[in-house]
Amino acid sequence: MNPIRKPSRARTALKPFALSLCLALTASLATPLSASGSPSQALIAIDKTTYSGHLELYVDRYDPPGKDGKPAVPERYRAQVLFERPDRFRLVLRPGEWNEFRAVGEAGIVRWLDLATGISGKKAAEDVTDPLALWLLGTAGELPRFTRTTDLPPGGMKGGLHAARLDPDTFGSGIVQATAWFDKETPVGMEFRFHDGSSVFASILRFDRNVQTSPGDFQL
Repeated sequence: MNPIRKPSRARTALKPFALSLCLALTASLATPLSASGSPSQALIAIDKTTYSGHLELYVDRYDPPGKDGKPAVPERYRAQVLFERPDRFRLVLRPGEWNEFRAVGEAGIVRWLDLATGISGKKAAEDVTDPLALWLLGTAGELPRFTRTTDLPPGGMKGGLHAARLDPDTFGSGIVQATAWFDKETPVGMEFRFHDGSSVFASILRFDRNVQTSPGDFQL
């Protein structure tokens, strides 16, 4: 019998939340790279000054490679994320489509609704959300505690892109490594690689920092 528990549908669906939250905290719209000195410093600076955010993304999710070693064909869909520290978020995958997936988290509880199946559920946030995302949501200015950040050599980047690598140091996280990409002073995307061999890349279409929210914003 395989002792490794397969991830639940909800946990798999919530993978984009883990990366989207990290994306939100990396956005350098208010702290240009020229001011912060490097992509790594931009990540740390924004982590200290972001209390809420709204993102619109394109997500490419790759399953683990097949037995032949060939990479899987990615599944692409739009995603929306709204979050407010220390514990609120709302994630919508494929908004407006027949198979839209919604999840909201608050006070340590995550509730979700899968429109494709009509199935809804509720679990403790720690059971369906990556620990790194929960720690980043619940703290401010603590990024160096949970992940090591390193600037990648600019010589290998094309078209003026800069990047920082994040190596999580958080117990129980399924994230092996992440890379945040910047085009000059603007964040353009982030790639996450997971322990199970899958990966996710998110392209930022829109990001608003420190937005005003109300309790009604975090409803299914």
